[in-house]
Amino acid sequence: MLAQHLKAGNIRRIARGVFASVPKHADAETWSVDRFLAASRLRPGGVVAYHSALELHGYAYSESFDLQVVAPGQPGLLAAEGFSCRFIKAPAPYGDADLTTVDRLGQPVRATALECTVADLFDRPDLAGGADELINSLDLVGRLDPNRLIDRLAALGNATAAGAAGWWLQRRQEQLGTPAGALDRPARRSRGRADSASGRPPAPRRQSAAGRGTGGHGRNGRRQPIRRHRAALRPGAQRHQDRGRQARAESLE
Repeated sequence: MLAQHLKAGNIRRIARGVFASVPKHADAETWSVDRFLAASRLRPGGVVAYHSALELHGYAYSESFDLQVVAPGQPGLLAAEGFSCRFIKAPAPYGDADLTTVDRLGQPVRATALECTVADLFDRPDLAGGADELINSLDLVGRLDPNRLIDRLAALGNATAAGAAGWWLQRRQEQLGTPAGALDRPARRSRGRADSASGRPPAPRRQSAAGRGTGGHGRNGRRQPIRRHRAALRPGAQRHQDRGRQARAESLE
């Protein structure tokens, strides 16, 4: 039966065991499946996330055909027709406010909400396509809920990601309409979560580099803080900084 429909051009094979119905009056040879819709159906419970979610929300600086989906099961890469799908484990459980539904061709596609997407990308900048792609993409964001962003950062418990997100909120404060009191909350809440989990008293707060002196702007305007925080977004640097932060906190006991 499937072979007959494939031969007739009624359906297209997307991946092994996954097929898409070709719309009427469309040419099966030239018709392209919506990759977001298809990727969300490759595994039950799939959620479009990270850079793919940013693109789905309309804020990606560059287009990518390597789609990222958080789904149950083992992480891995699946080659599909016209795109590839990278399955990823959720970095932390999703709350109701962390997920949303996006309409694609009249079909619902589950994806991480914008605030959750931004927090997850600061946690895993390697899944954003690099620091430049992340910053250029986030510069397109015009509005978000800072409290939801902070809540997701706290759930992730990554102090480096919280610090980088705090710098970004400060840098885009006017455009995003971020309340001034929210600027130092990501780092404080994330650090408090990590300290409580280890049984240590919270470490004394230290003013971030982006908040000292010139407000984060060096002699070259924005270029200096961008360069400093992009270095922190590189894979490997995050773990090194977290270990250094832990050692400093233990020395205070």
